[in-house]
Amino acid sequence: MGDLTHKLRRGAVLLIAGLIAAALAYTLFHADSKETAVAVRAGAMAPDFTVTGLDGRSVALSDYRGKGVLLNFWASWCGPCTHEMPRMNEAYLEGIPDVEIVAVNVGESRGTANEFAMQGNLAFPVLLDPSGEAARKYRVVGLPATFLIDPDGKIAAVRPGELTSSAEVKKLLQSLSR
Repeated sequence: MGDLTHKLRRGAVLLIAGLIAAALAYTLFHADSKETAVAVRAGAMAPDFTVTGLDGRSVALSDYRGKGVLLNFWASWCGPCTHEMPRMNEAYLEGIPDVEIVAVNVGESRGTANEFAMQGNLAFPVLLDPSGEAARKYRVVGLPATFLIDPDGKIAAVRPGELTSSAEVKKLLQSLSR
């Protein structure tokens, strides 16, 4: 009888743990508003967010209104992210009028992001999203993730994955130029 009781308790514990996991997964995937769910589609307004720059100042995405923005979410532990950063920097340094690259580091400390930016001599703004709140607004599920935002603040395109050449980055930047 004791063996049967043990098996029943174990089964009940597993069932409860499974239900909790299912509820948590549901909450994570469905907790955002419908506005945010639609916001990552081309043509929709880009969700605004405020994060901190490497210099400690608050920066909002809306600060870039009137310019095209290549918004890139990345982390230094992400191989494809570290591969595309020099390509992005090369294209950025060529200078396309009224277009910015904004790189948002997700989940890392200021020190880690700053060290990476300094080693790569990154010329574009690097912003910090240590809690991942900004990335969640864009429904980022894998890094790197790039969003092209037109000067009016609308999403022009979504580009998941690594940007594979500086020519590709330059073409994306030119697509945002008025």
